[in-house]
Amino acid sequence: MDSVSLSSLSSLTTHQKSSLEKGGYKDLSDLLLSTPSDISRTARIAPLEVTRILEAACRERAAPINKIKDLPLEGEEKFTTGDAELDSMLGGGIRTGMLWEVVGESAAGKTQLALQLSLLVQLPSRLGGVLGSAFYLTVASQLQTTRMEQILNTHPLLSPSLCSFANIQHASVPTIDKLIFVLSKSLPQYISANDQKSSSRPLKLIVIDAIAELFHTSKRTTTQFLVERSRRLSEIGTLLHLLASKHQIAVLVLNEVSDTFDKDTAPLDSGQIGYKDQFRWFGRADSILGEGRKEATLGLVWSNQLNVRIFLSRTGRRRYLEESERPRKIQMSISATSSNNSVGDQQPVLIRRLTVVFSSVCDPASCDYVVTGEGISVIPGSAVLLAVPPAVGTAAPPGSPHVSISPHGDLTQMRDAQVAPLDIGHVVDSTTVDSRYSTPDNEPGDDEWDAFWERNALPECVFEEAGNLTGPS
Repeated sequence: MDSVSLSSLSSLTTHQKSSLEKGGYKDLSDLLLSTPSDISRTARIAPLEVTRILEAACRERAAPINKIKDLPLEGEEKFTTGDAELDSMLGGGIRTGMLWEVVGESAAGKTQLALQLSLLVQLPSRLGGVLGSAFYLTVASQLQTTRMEQILNTHPLLSPSLCSFANIQHASVPTIDKLIFVLSKSLPQYISANDQKSSSRPLKLIVIDAIAELFHTSKRTTTQFLVERSRRLSEIGTLLHLLASKHQIAVLVLNEVSDTFDKDTAPLDSGQIGYKDQFRWFGRADSILGEGRKEATLGLVWSNQLNVRIFLSRTGRRRYLEESERPRKIQMSISATSSNNSVGDQQPVLIRRLTVVFSSVCDPASCDYVVTGEGISVIPGSAVLLAVPPAVGTAAPPGSPHVSISPHGDLTQMRDAQVAPLDIGHVVDSTTVDSRYSTPDNEPGDDEWDAFWERNALPECVFEEAGNLTGPS
């Protein structure tokens, strides 16, 4: 609430102001946050007079009532992700005025997407951009300018004549206090000064890479720590929403994941839903087998600050992609360099998984994607809409598919079918991780399926029961 001095209110008489000041009421906030009985007692004013004072103050400071049709449109400005299928999944692209989160484990492609968007926001409207600029905030890492330059020079939509590093500002925010200072002081001042320059592009994208690193601690997690973390997260979320809505900026926050553990919890009363069951709806992805082994960090308080949560997962899958499944950018590269190669000479492509966990502008959906020199590309035809999870304690109908709703809206080309974790064309990536050359398509630590099955091995009794069922009667 803005601090408004009672002496500045023209609706109050001099005697009323003097009486309120003697009672210790100097600001409008002091007056409105007190009960009429307290005001009457401390300022020695009759209860009926206190009611008149409150009505007069509220009437003077009340905001004018506007019709909805007269309000400016917000949230309709958006820019491309550089991939048509990903744009379709997200309701047309990255909308401004919103708080977006991209969460995932290391080497899933979070920073790749952030760098990609920092360049694509600069494109003209005819190419899907908004002729804007970006402000990139890093917590514990450096801005990867070498990788950004590679995307700039290889992505089919980008070129040095359209995008420039001069339109990307960078600052380091290694502490929570530094981040709050930048969001509350430095950025508003920069936006104000930038808007006064006719030659400067408006700020349309803010990136924080990555927020969870601000809350890393080697100390034991206590209730006091969690309460303080929640308070700071709420403060950061409020500042980000203020910047996003006031200046129509898309805010992209990168977040980390933690392992999920199945713990025995106390039974709940009928009709109650535990936090564990609730969190799987908004804190983790579950479109394919094994994807739910990770969940977003920072808990429920931070999740409530977000408009969109996008989950990136490493699946450990490699596939020989059919010609129709290859993104257009990969097709162009293959046709230019390997037109004479046989099918047997092609290398399997590392597949990752992108899931829209929740969003205020699009339906939950999931797709396969690859990371190439040009950035992130969705495999054509791999996107599927996700069904709403059944209520706790309610079993899904036998034989029901994972996707139970028909495609609609912008998702006109989605296949209504479940994507198997070990689908046709899958090969085991047996190459030693340390012996492979690190590229955007092949980053260290991508093979975890063996470890996954070791952690989730079926007990021997399952196989014995299956043998008894299939054996002779």
